[in-house]
Amino acid sequence: MTESPYKVPPRPITARAAENGLYISCFICLLLLLLGAGTAVPLLAQLFLIGAIAMPFVVYRILSRNCRRNGSNLSFAEIWAEGIASFFLGSLLPAVMAYCLLRFAFPDFIYNQVQSTIELLSAMNTSEAAVLSDTIARLRDEGALPTPADIAANIISFNIVAGTLLSLFLAIALSTRRRMEQYRNNKCNLS
Repeated sequence: MTESPYKVPPRPITARAAENGLYISCFICLLLLLLGAGTAVPLLAQLFLIGAIAMPFVVYRILSRNCRRNGSNLSFAEIWAEGIASFFLGSLLPAVMAYCLLRFAFPDFIYNQVQSTIELLSAMNTSEAAVLSDTIARLRDEGALPTPADIAANIISFNIVAGTLLSLFLAIALSTRRRMEQYRNNKCNLS
């Protein structure tokens, strides 16, 4: 039996990024819910921190899986582009979720958090805290608080920037691992 000279082409980067984006989106949604609920239950804020630390490992696993599915033939640029696209697509659902929650479910959340911050700073009894408290209170009184749309836009922006940097390091790690495996395989084949 002869092998087919044709290789199955890898799935397009858009398809891989859309699938990855779904997983990343769910993970970011969970982190946002933990962060929001962590303002009332400190244990949940600690779980958020654990989840934030776990994010690079989760994304590494996702990108690594796609590299293996494609026979480890993805280049550094392809892995990095897939990571960037995955984070972009993965930030859309959390942004919509945050917008809807802040706009409709918890419309006073931003105001209450700002008020809590002002009270906390006032209780510190330092000149720096007093200046910061007065500045935040003035911004609140002038109506300069962020809107749910601002928060949603910041979620997308942050995830794209952080995802680009994280994907850069993960692409370096994955492409280095791929080259080392190829080197070992070539060395074993020569022996």
